[in-house]
Amino acid sequence: MYDAGLEALAKTCGTTRERVAVAAFAALLYRYTGRNHVELGLSRDRSDDTAVRLTVTGEATFRALVKDSAAAQEYPAAGRVGTVVSIGATVPADLPYEALLVLPAAGAGQPPVELRYDQSVFDAATAERLLAHFHALLAEGLARPDVPLAELEFLGESELHRILVEWNATATQLPHPRSCLHEAFEAQAARTPDAVVVAQDDRRLTFRQVNTAANQLAHQLRGLGVGPDRRVGLYLDQSPDLLVAILGVLKAGGAYVPLDPGYPSARVATMITGVSCVAVISRSDLADGLPQTEGPGAHLIVLDRTADERAAEPDHDPHPLAGPDNLCYVMHTSGSTGTPKPIALCHRGVMNNIADLNARFAVGPGDSVLGLSSPSFDMSVYEFLGVPIGGGTLVLPSAGRTRDPGHWAELSARHRVTLWNTAPALLELVLEHLDHAERSAPDEQRADPRSAGRPVPLRDLRLVMLAGDWIPLRMPDRIRSRAPECRFISLGGATEASIYSTVFEVEATDPAWTSIPYGRPMANQRVYILDDALRPVPPGVTGELYLAGTGLARGYLDQPERTAERFLSWSYGPVSERLYRTGDLARFDAGGLIELIGRVDLQVKIHGLRVELTEIEAALRDHPAVKEAVVTAQADATGSPVLVGYAVPHESAGFRADDVREYLASRLPPHMVPGTLLTLPAMPLSPNGKIDRKALPAAFAPGPDLAVPAEDRPRGPWEARLGAVWQEVLGVASVRRDDDFFKLGGDSMKAMRTMALIPGFTLADLYRYPTLRELAGYLENTAGDPDGGPPGDSA
Repeated sequence: MYDAGLEALAKTCGTTRERVAVAAFAALLYRYTGRNHVELGLSRDRSDDTAVRLTVTGEATFRALVKDSAAAQEYPAAGRVGTVVSIGATVPADLPYEALLVLPAAGAGQPPVELRYDQSVFDAATAERLLAHFHALLAEGLARPDVPLAELEFLGESELHRILVEWNATATQLPHPRSCLHEAFEAQAARTPDAVVVAQDDRRLTFRQVNTAANQLAHQLRGLGVGPDRRVGLYLDQSPDLLVAILGVLKAGGAYVPLDPGYPSARVATMITGVSCVAVISRSDLADGLPQTEGPGAHLIVLDRTADERAAEPDHDPHPLAGPDNLCYVMHTSGSTGTPKPIALCHRGVMNNIADLNARFAVGPGDSVLGLSSPSFDMSVYEFLGVPIGGGTLVLPSAGRTRDPGHWAELSARHRVTLWNTAPALLELVLEHLDHAERSAPDEQRADPRSAGRPVPLRDLRLVMLAGDWIPLRMPDRIRSRAPECRFISLGGATEASIYSTVFEVEATDPAWTSIPYGRPMANQRVYILDDALRPVPPGVTGELYLAGTGLARGYLDQPERTAERFLSWSYGPVSERLYRTGDLARFDAGGLIELIGRVDLQVKIHGLRVELTEIEAALRDHPAVKEAVVTAQADATGSPVLVGYAVPHESAGFRADDVREYLASRLPPHMVPGTLLTLPAMPLSPNGKIDRKALPAAFAPGPDLAVPAEDRPRGPWEARLGAVWQEVLGVASVRRDDDFFKLGGDSMKAMRTMALIPGFTLADLYRYPTLRELAGYLENTAGDPDGGPPGDSA
């Protein structure tokens, strides 16, 4: 190690060779972790080990870092220092460090540099890679001492080729390579014209019926000026009308824009005007909720009011106007500036993803999927277009029951649904509903209902696909207990990359996992994990996840500045790509499997110390009493920032905050252990089923008045049962008879949790009877006594 180049740099910097090596090791740790402050222990042949602290930035040169290393003052190493440089010292057999870089003593000839390590922290391959990278970075620093540290290369040529090329070798020939989405649907309609493509209640439409209705709508839209890249808003709920409208817009050559009737009118107006909709399609029971928009108004087509007019239109497939690189839909996501971001997707990318899923999992006639995802969430694209293109059936919940887990369970049994495609939280809801129903059922009803010839909820699932949020480690086993033959698939990606980009099949849960793996890139898509300088990081090192390939969106519609923030051209070594920056933190394992770590923007400082909240969350989730966990930074009563942990306990495990804190203290540095731990019955969720951190209850808000007058307390069995559930779901200390569910902090997702615990009413019922007294009265008249008596028979 001690060659002439090292000697020369040490001499010009006025320091020792060992301090040059310390600088190189600090630079490597910075490149591995991104942490600017590096503490290294120094061990010599004496009992009083010391430590030094170095500040490292990507802009600094290696020469400057060597000088800083020379000037760094040693201080007593109090407590455990994780990473140590040993300089000619005797290495103890029981290594007290996580990693120990052993340098030869001066005058000891040329013995090799060694890396000793804690085998509970590193495996042999990781340690070998770390040592090789140290040698490479030291050599680079000596050869180019005045180049910024961020530009020094330590990955070998073969390692770069594996990361950039081999792990992204996803080129695949798929069906419909040059087709638009509607053309693939037309081809399937020609093959199976009389098969049912969509079912809702007693309404069942065949491929022929939907294709014909979409054709007539397309001809009508073309008469209004709809063509390639022109946008049409769909102000519709989950219904067969929505499927017809989607296909009609695509056949006309345009791009559809989902407009959720449940959104505030001001947001809908912003979406319509922001993407310059040529037309808006709705239904008479919804159209009155459409907002007035300024400027040139879009044509309004109310489907049921214009049915006769449309019936006069041709019913044949329109001649094609759009191609694979034209827009197929514009999907909005929340934006950091306070206005929704319109993401412009093209047929080619979406068709590639659908064809990949259908070919990979043999989706075809005989399959059916529950359409549970909001049309404003891109998972709905696979439900409304992907499964029908494969020849399967879309099963939709009844109007007013789209958020009723009990109804989902019923539909899955009635239609023998084979495919599940949602965020994890929605599957969790239906599993909770079934668990609760079984616990509450009389013993004689707990027998397997197949013995009575009845289908079983979820039993016919052969494929479960979850995406959009962290998947609980226990979920694969939970769903397989009900659907033993199902394949469990974890999917990752971003709306900006055409639904899904990565895939991982969970065949068995590894006890060593802290999370379900994110997977590997799907067909014709690529994934890169880069550091802040847009350089590839080695396996095991966390960086930011970037997506590339066929699925990338055009960008944010008519918003070039926003597009430039997230989409970029990039070249490195043999690779040149257009990338999408996800904001996700991830790392590769040694074989190229991606593990998602968290978000770039979930980083906080506590008293000047940088803290990764995701690291604490992972430790909290590992506690056997914890089902789900989130950690935030909040101001306490004095205004100081503190860590607050939120945990959803397992029902079967006793949760004691003191025990959990003690457990965290054994895993994390003291400044990373939350001082406050709150338990919740469930995490608050966004409409897309993701954890909504902004909706977490404030840890230090004034508590409610617990003194409830006797006349305001719940009365009777239904009020008592509802009150207890509301306290659990809403996290309130008490509930009065005339308290309003929504004014207590309830929302649609909390309503779904409530319905899972107390079947027998719908979300519409809760809106109609929002107070405890009203809802209890409704249930008494419709569901009978909560303990099983007939309606109207409760005390």
